[in-house]
Amino acid sequence: MKTTSATRIAALTVIVSGILLLVLAPAGDAVSSYRILGFILMGAGVAWLVSQRRPEPQTQQQQPYQQPVLRWYQSPILWVPIIAVVLGLLSWLMM
Repeated sequence: MKTTSATRIAALTVIVSGILLLVLAPAGDAVSSYRILGFILMGAGVAWLVSQRRPEPQTQQQQPYQQPVLRWYQSPILWVPIIAVVLGLLSWLMM
């Protein structure tokens, strides 16, 4: 079975929910049961994440990366002054 990014994200979600239950247990008499449940949930998430296979490295010869040339509308030299003008106009209108 191949490991997809969705299963890794699901395992991380289980770990985070376990940590939240472990740390942010509600106040009251059942605090220890929430913390135990959080610890078990976090442990299950860690075990699930560790048990997943890593993708096998590709043995193909990779081409060196060539950065594509930016178009005129992708240039930060164009967009930074436009954003500054728009923010200036918005702040002037809100006065």
